[in-house]
Amino acid sequence: MKRFKHILATTDLSPESFAAVQFAAHLAIGQGARLTVLHVPQTTTLLFTDFSPPVDLLALDREIETMAREKLEGWVARHIKKQPGVRIVVRSGVTHEVVSKVAADLGASLIVIATHGRKGIGHAILGSVTERVLREAPCPVLVVRPPAPVKKTKAKAKATKAK
Repeated sequence: MKRFKHILATTDLSPESFAAVQFAAHLAIGQGARLTVLHVPQTTTLLFTDFSPPVDLLALDREIETMAREKLEGWVARHIKKQPGVRIVVRSGVTHEVVSKVAADLGASLIVIATHGRKGIGHAILGSVTERVLREAPCPVLVVRPPAPVKKTKAKAKATKAK
């Protein structure tokens, strides 16, 4: 198996993406690799390109980035204790472009990214950041699917009803 030296794990701060980050942390420990966790917050500057409302959008964007960084730092401190020296990066921009650029800048040997598994209209409307990262990434990409919901067997369902 190829040895990864630097793993870039992405998160949108959702439970699915945090599961992928945990997977990346375990992989990094097993490989003796460095781990960088990247979050690309959805900021207001992407919404207003030719329009300048009377609100300081840059200040709002900085606040969004600060809050995202604090949340991510807290999560990493609580959940990735065995991986020393985890680097946290928060960058604004178009998500798939930022992921590919950060991976190239860091010399990442692997990107770990979650998929939400959206289908149909949800996929059509929201698109897929994961698909775009797969197309543009400068290194291999590992896609982590969300865990499947546990299905109750008939025996477990009966036991639950009996209680």
